[in-house]
Amino acid sequence: MWVLIDGHNALSALGIQGRTHAEARMNLLQSVRTATSSALVFFDARNAPSGLLSSTRECGVPVRYCRHREADAAIIEMVRDAGTPESLIVVTNDREVAGRCAQLGARAMGVQEFFGPRKHDAPSSSGPTADPRRIRSDRLHFKPSDFGLPDFVDLGDPDLGDPDSGDE
Repeated sequence: MWVLIDGHNALSALGIQGRTHAEARMNLLQSVRTATSSALVFFDARNAPSGLLSSTRECGVPVRYCRHREADAAIIEMVRDAGTPESLIVVTNDREVAGRCAQLGARAMGVQEFFGPRKHDAPSSSGPTADPRRIRSDRLHFKPSDFGLPDFVDLGDPDLGDPDSGDE
């Protein structure tokens, strides 16, 4: 099972910091290495220095710096192109990315769900916690009843009326 991590999303969600942005990335990669040995971390890198490789290994973790498109698009493309997307876990709090990857067959997990709560995370009495609701791929297969429709609609049924006649 491979874990695809939305790097900047995870940095923000976990509140990982450093003296520099590069140090913050290294701190995240150390957390990734502690959590799993089979991860690939994607970072947006449109304004990165020209000498930065697009695919590299840092802190023992494979990293992709996405220079020509957003990391979100690269993650979705990797899931779409996977022969067995069900063998992938996508870690992000970005609901759109999580939803699209789950629709393609990958398992989507929130950042806190994957990494666990951080020491500075405390339940807030003033609102919801930072944990996102997990998007479950088994809930993305809709049935007509999910929209208040019967399981079968006979389009020839005279009780339905003719949509072109103005009758409802």
